[in-house]
Amino acid sequence: MGQDARAGAGVAAYVPGLLFALGVAVAVEVLARQGLLSSYVAPPSTVAVALFAGLRNGEITSQVGVTLLAFAEGLALATVLAIVIGVLMGAVPVVYDALRVVVEFLRPVPSVAMIPLAILFLGLGGPMRVAVITYAAFWPLLISTFYGVRAVDPVSLDTARNFGVSEFAMLYRVTLPSALANISTGLRVSASIALVVTVTTELIAGNSGIGFYVSQMEQANRLPPMYAGILLTGILGYLVNALFFTLERKVVFWAPASREAVR
Repeated sequence: MGQDARAGAGVAAYVPGLLFALGVAVAVEVLARQGLLSSYVAPPSTVAVALFAGLRNGEITSQVGVTLLAFAEGLALATVLAIVIGVLMGAVPVVYDALRVVVEFLRPVPSVAMIPLAILFLGLGGPMRVAVITYAAFWPLLISTFYGVRAVDPVSLDTARNFGVSEFAMLYRVTLPSALANISTGLRVSASIALVVTVTTELIAGNSGIGFYVSQMEQANRLPPMYAGILLTGILGYLVNALFFTLERKVVFWAPASREAVR
């Protein structure tokens, strides 16, 4: 299949979803204009106008940068910690035995439940948000990395040993590349969770960001801008997932999911 044909097939795959979303928006627009929905439901056209106005005058744009900065910092920190600890837990039995109980104890604790503790130690600023985001994004990537390392072919490890590769060198020359497909999938999941937690943290205890903006608009009863902030969050989430999915296809193109996506 040629490059143009694949590109056309990729675009065509989005058509049903876009048509369905457009149909829902038109239906809500008509029902809201006819007064058949709650007064708290703003017509989509009004929300779109509020979104473009907020982006143009900087009312929303300034908050997007704050959200994305905290998101990027938290995800980057979680990525480093999760990959290092996940590789060590999967490859070194002593590390796994030492951390297993702690991991199984902390992993079920919701990230939102950590917000009061983060506020207590870090206040309401950026460090608090980064800490909560890191905590939330850490676990999916840790588990994906751990199982990716555990799934490494023993024959590959034995072959490396026969060629004189040290145990430490095998971690980054054999184990880490073999687990890269699992790591990339875990990173994509963690990125989506990190964005959700970023906005949630801003909504509950933030003093800036998209979540804080949505909260302020709700308290001021400015419904179109409030829905515009929510819509922008969905758009950012879609773009983040698409970005990491594209990177996953480029970096780990040999993975089954990537091969299926490019057919």
